[in-house]
Amino acid sequence: QELEAAFPELKTPDSPTQRVSSDLTEDFPTVEHLTPMLSLDNSYNEADLVDFDQRIRNYLDLPEDYIIEYCVEPKYDGGSIGLIYENDLFVRGATRGDGYRGEEITPNLRTLHSIPLRAAFSRRGIAKVEIRGEAIMRKDIFEKINKAREEDGLPLFANPRNAATGGLRTKDPNETAERKLDAIIYHIGYAVDQQGNNLLPKLGTHSAAIDFLNELGFIVPIHNENFPERTIFHNINDIVDHCQEWQDHRDDYPYEIDGMVIKVNDIALQNRLGSTAHHPRWAIAFKFKAKQATTKLIKVEFQVGKTGVITPVAKLEPVQLAGVTISSVSLHNEDFIRNKDIRLGDTVLVERAGDVIPYIVKPM
Repeated sequence: QELEAAFPELKTPDSPTQRVSSDLTEDFPTVEHLTPMLSLDNSYNEADLVDFDQRIRNYLDLPEDYIIEYCVEPKYDGGSIGLIYENDLFVRGATRGDGYRGEEITPNLRTLHSIPLRAAFSRRGIAKVEIRGEAIMRKDIFEKINKAREEDGLPLFANPRNAATGGLRTKDPNETAERKLDAIIYHIGYAVDQQGNNLLPKLGTHSAAIDFLNELGFIVPIHNENFPERTIFHNINDIVDHCQEWQDHRDDYPYEIDGMVIKVNDIALQNRLGSTAHHPRWAIAFKFKAKQATTKLIKVEFQVGKTGVITPVAKLEPVQLAGVTISSVSLHNEDFIRNKDIRLGDTVLVERAGDVIPYIVKPM
């Protein structure tokens, strides 16, 4: 900083001093994505995945013996982001928003050291590119931050996802930096040369595109034998066992994930399949089952909201569920309690719906 202050001509857009801005952001302007950041269709079992495979074959009029190559990766549970690079420089970052427009949060994303301020896309002749990923907090970082907040008497974050998404929209980029977020990149949605020609087909496959991003210094789902975050399959039936294995060991993974994403690997086939207004036809999410645990209802406390609404809150014997200690769960209202016949001293079944919000399913 002292050197750049003395010699301003040495300051460059990718300088480490440009990561954290001293300016506060009063609002986040709405910007359009270069291509839509759509949602994913969901699947929950083998039959759903077989149906997905058949829909692809029907849409493309492929014979039954045609081998479709699929790429399978974790479905990260954080805040979706879109990053634009022009002439190798990071120029804009935005939230997913409604899929077509999001909020520009470039100053905050610059604080993430996993987002290179310069990346050599020009190696492949790419002049402008939009890549997609997830801003996400490691579980161990989440625990440390919550412990520090508890010691300071501050409200605790409910889960890593809330901590990450909230960190993306802080008015002070220094606060974003303190969250120690990672950006995991999993898709190239737009890539053109200086003349505006589409270069995505030249990347060949989705997996090859992700390998290229890895070469450029981005964190991506790694494809290797020792720990295959990204795995290639040639038979849709083999994918279910793989997804189940990830579901069984998800607590061992350093990040929160709520499923797996199955993508047609061939970019040419992706282009032929296209998208609906809601989701790409060439990808689907395999959603993990909600996690459940049993514990004892000790007492009920009542919280008064700002508008005067009184909400009963169940105080439980602390129980570990999906990597988080659950000790309080909303009982919503009197009807909820009566309909489920919840009583003091009950052993109750607790579920984290969507792995985020604790919920009492029923007394046991």
